[in-house]
Amino acid sequence: MSDRHSENPEAPCEDIRALYSDLARNPGKEFGWGKGKENARALGYEARWLERLPERVWESAAAVGNPFSLGRIQPGEVVVDLGCGAGADLCIAALLVGTAGRAMGIDLTPAMVQKAQENAALAGLGNVEAYIGDVEATGLPDSCADIVISNGAINLSAHKPCVFKEAFRILKPGGRLQIADMVRADAGEVASSDSWASCVAGTVEPQNYLALLRAAGFVHAELVGFTGYKTAAATIGATFRARRP
Repeated sequence: MSDRHSENPEAPCEDIRALYSDLARNPGKEFGWGKGKENARALGYEARWLERLPERVWESAAAVGNPFSLGRIQPGEVVVDLGCGAGADLCIAALLVGTAGRAMGIDLTPAMVQKAQENAALAGLGNVEAYIGDVEATGLPDSCADIVISNGAINLSAHKPCVFKEAFRILKPGGRLQIADMVRADAGEVASSDSWASCVAGTVEPQNYLALLRAAGFVHAELVGFTGYKTAAATIGATFRARRP
């Protein structure tokens, strides 16, 4: 399978940065899709997280599902969040792994990374690291993570096989992948006018998503379920998990 996803053109990175910079700086703006604490509550985020983390942590969070529902994260583990955004999931991961563990986030958008760093400091979490970077080539060491999570970000990549190969590389043997992402709701064509940045044009069908995971080397890859989150009529949120052998 090619490293470049042949069904879609290049993702417009500047459009993606512009949209998510706007979300970071203007969280009260209406973007046409769910965000914030109440969206997280509707997706099954635990009340203890919603209450523990300051309101500001949630304001720019645009979760499409709940990756923490896919497997337990243990104290002392290392979690990497691909496309960490403003850091809500990163902060939850930091709470779960405790002071003996680490939560590291990578995101394309500088404004989001800055906000993730500020949010972690506001929440009093010293075990969080957030970096500006490419989820297709994170620069992290081989086999450094117990768990890789992502939430609504991988669909934004035009090179999904590269993202999954990178997730496989940074996971330890036996490490877990826990993802919430947007997928194509049906086999119909996405209009050329549909946006990558709004999680539409870059989506693939669930069976293709699973095929990409398996091609990257993951085992026990499964579609766990659909979340009901929508960015357009043609898309729906879904959760996936897999494991590195």
